[in-house]
Parts: sequence; C-alpha cells; structure tokens
Amino acid sequence: MSIIQISAPTREAALKEALDRLRVPAEALDIEWSEEADDLLAGAKPFVQMNASIRLDYVANKVVDCTTALLAKMEIEATVDTHCEDEIVLVRIETPHQEVLIGYHGETLDALQQLVLRMTRLSGREMPLVLLDVANYRARRIERLRRVAMDLAKTVLDSGQEEFFDPMDAIDRRIVHTLLKTVKGIKTYSRGEELDRHVIIAPED
Repeated sequence: MSIIQISAPTREAALKEALDRLRVPAEALDIEWSEEADDLLAGAKPFVQMNASIRLDYVANKVVDCTTALLAKMEIEATVDTHCEDEIVLVRIETPHQEVLIGYHGETLDALQQLVLRMTRLSGREMPLVLLDVANYRARRIERLRRVAMDLAKTVLDSGQEEFFDPMDAIDRRIVHTLLKTVKGIKTYSRGEELDRHVIIAPED
C-alpha cells in the first residue's frame, strides 16, 4: 500500500494535511504515529510524524456499492463482491450477461471501470489499484502478468541488467508496477509514448 509520511506540530495538523492530500474521510485511513521527539536541540519545536495509507476494505466497500448501483441502473442482473491481494482490489461481478460487460478485448469492462472510479473518486497515485472483473477475465490477465513479471524480476536480480515488457495499455502497466512494488532489489518505471509505452524493470539504486 502507498504510504504518505507527514510531520507536523500536532496530531490534529498532521491528520488535516493527510485528509487534504488524500481526499478521503478519516475512517478510510490506516495511521501509525511516532512519538514526539524529546531530545530536540535548544529552540527547536516538538513535532509528530504520521504514516498514513488508505484502507483496502474502505476502497472495496465503496466500489462494491457504486458498482452494484450502476449495474442496477443499467438493468443488468449481477452480484458483486471483492478480493483484495497484493494491493489490488479485484471487484468480481457475477452475471449471466458476461459478454455484454466485457466487450471486445475488454473495452466495455475498461470503460465501466473508469466510470466507477470517477463516481467514487478513488483514482490517484496513493489509491490501491481497483480492477473490475467478469468471468475471471482480469484475474487470468493478472496471473499471466504476474508470471512474466516475476521471471523478469529474477533475471534482473541475477544479471544486474534492465529488462523490459512489450508495450502495454495503462491498466496492464499499473498491474505490473503494483505486483513488483514489494520485490526488494528492483524498481519499475514506464518509458515510451502512447502505443509504445512499456514497463522497465531495473536494479534498485
């Protein structure tokens, strides 16, 4: 999970800054506090430090409610639940109208996902990755990307040289970044423009 660190004179000031930056209510946050420094230099002001991240269950519940309401308005019979793993909130939609929701090469599912994220205002760098899934369409894609990503990460760790993926769309790139975020000894970034944009795995500096 992406964590933001904030130093402030008081807990109230730190919390206000976190809420302003992340644009979520206080109940959406996991917070760790550090003790106020007691060995400050003369004249220095005391401070507190906050480590804050957005709770996966908050995101999951909000997305389920929004997706359920949206599908009802579309008059599509469906049930919605979530599975959270590797900082990914996978929103699973069970419906007899699978083909309608997936669309050609997942285009309808992508559009539905973007609509849900806008409606819930859950997009942003610090947010966990939210993926809508129908008939395991996304889950299968995640597992394929996971296998390739872990193989390439091992190669980078063994060789000390960069490896790269073929060009991918924005969703697949963020899946790869998320899957490799916790792998020690490597870093990931994207390179290229538009259809040529791809993920690079490199040794950590």
